[in-house]
Amino acid sequence: MDPINTTQITGIWTYLETVDWSDPWFSGLLAFHVVMFGITALTRNNQTLQAVHFIILLMLVYSAESLNELAARYWSVFSKQQYFDSKGLFISLVWSTPLLVNTLIIVMSWILTSSQLMVSAGRLKIEADKRRQAAAQKKEDAKMRKRKAE
Repeated sequence: MDPINTTQITGIWTYLETVDWSDPWFSGLLAFHVVMFGITALTRNNQTLQAVHFIILLMLVYSAESLNELAARYWSVFSKQQYFDSKGLFISLVWSTPLLVNTLIIVMSWILTSSQLMVSAGRLKIEADKRRQAAAQKKEDAKMRKRKAE
């Protein structure tokens, strides 16, 4: 089967329908993305590990152009069809998009964590203010009792 001409593409779904998903290398690619999503999920409570994972994901997205050129040169070694066009549409869809979704999940996780920390800090401040007010009130009450006793 000849590769689809990029001028014939009317939408992402029509383009993806032309892909022969039975190629064995797609299983490896899928496994890779599942592992990346798994690492994203497993590191959600460890900000340092997640930051390292985030940087690695961004580096992998950055390498997409070089990876596309390499895959375009050697596609016949691992694939039945030449998917790797010069504009990078295919590599963007099957490589970069899932990785960027991972980074988006991480950023959303960081925003959620930050907002939870701000709410906790606000509550702690309110509690500290209440304790300070209660202590000041006790002190004032003690002064009043002392004055009445005199």
